[in-house]
Amino acid sequence: MFVFRVLRLGATALLGFSALISAAQAETLTSALAYAYENNPDIASSFLSVRAARQGIRAAEGAHLPTIGAEGTLGASWNSATNAWTSSDSIGIGYNQNLFDNNASSAAIKGAQAQYDAAIYGAQNAEQNVLLAVVQAYVQVVTTRRIVEIRNESIGFVEAQVQAARDRLDLGEGTRLDVAQAGASLAQSQASYQAAVNNLRVAEANYQRYVGRAPSSLEGGYNYQHLMPPSLEAAIAQATTSHPALLATASQLQAAQYGYEETIASFGPSLSFSGNVGAGGFTGNTVTTQASVSLRLSVPIYTPQRDPAIEQANISQIQSQLQGLATRDQIVEAVRQGWSGIQATTAQIEAATAAVAASRIALQAVMDQNEVGQATTNDVLDARASVATVEEALITAQSQRTLAAYSLIAAIGQLSAADLRLPVQARTVEGEVIVSVPAPTTDAWGNLR
Repeated sequence: MFVFRVLRLGATALLGFSALISAAQAETLTSALAYAYENNPDIASSFLSVRAARQGIRAAEGAHLPTIGAEGTLGASWNSATNAWTSSDSIGIGYNQNLFDNNASSAAIKGAQAQYDAAIYGAQNAEQNVLLAVVQAYVQVVTTRRIVEIRNESIGFVEAQVQAARDRLDLGEGTRLDVAQAGASLAQSQASYQAAVNNLRVAEANYQRYVGRAPSSLEGGYNYQHLMPPSLEAAIAQATTSHPALLATASQLQAAQYGYEETIASFGPSLSFSGNVGAGGFTGNTVTTQASVSLRLSVPIYTPQRDPAIEQANISQIQSQLQGLATRDQIVEAVRQGWSGIQATTAQIEAATAAVAASRIALQAVMDQNEVGQATTNDVLDARASVATVEEALITAQSQRTLAAYSLIAAIGQLSAADLRLPVQARTVEGEVIVSVPAPTTDAWGNLR
């Protein structure tokens, strides 16, 4: 009866991958993703990068703004001819304004804005990478836990066979070989179980790293069909136009182009205005005031560093172009791998499902033969090991298809908190929480409440 109970438990557990573990407070993949989005340091760091890039725009805009400064001096000098000390003092305010810099500052501002856009897309890409890592960790824990269960069930089955072999030996109906073979199978099952437990510990540590807390009971249900592209061609088209990593490299290329323009412009003419007003002589007998204004035109004729600087800017521009092409190739490769992975694992699931059904029938047949003396205990153990092997193969194929699907979704740039409809607070591109203001209401007489 124990054997049939174990088989029924195994059959029930394999009815669907979405119902592997049922608990009253099981954590869903959605809740794990939402928690990671709110607490993962990589996502928080990416938001800080966006804020820092915004400060770069402000710094570049400062080139168009005037600078105003105040200064004061107080000093004394000794003259040996007169054998006396002479004091001096002054205070003043200065004003400087860049009137024209050959559009170098304008190019710098546009370059900073492009860097800001690149930081935004980089934060979106970091968000996708973290959420994909959470999915992988979640699925790995669910899969490994199920494998631990399967191998634990195998131990129970083999223990029953060991006891049955000993009972038959005591009754004079069995042999010591049957007992020894059953004992060896039990030791192997226990070693396989311990290996699965060790793999589970690694998976749980990886889960805690990306999610931010230890895994509890995981539900194992996945809902990604609404995010799947209709075809491989559509997936590639979407990935090459909207993936945040590709958009980030495009913005970086723009920044490099503006950097080249800024370098070229920096070797052109410039015009600036300056003015000063001040007073001095407070420590003497007479206080005097003075004021001055000036326009300064600078026209470079020969600068030895001009050619290297331009060449460096041009090389930076070419590097950005090459990085964009490399990123595009990587994204297309990821799309093709994800799509192929789904196709391959779907076929594996179909084959493994048929193998599970066939192996269970074979196990039952061998057990019936064993009861009438037509099969040995070793035959029963081999048949049970085959059942466990194909069950693990089915579980692994199901998890691999899930991972391939989410990898494909990430490759087309749709694995964000918004796309996944995570229950998290809406944030700006810089990570600030968006607080919604309720619309004003009126009473029955039309007065605002």
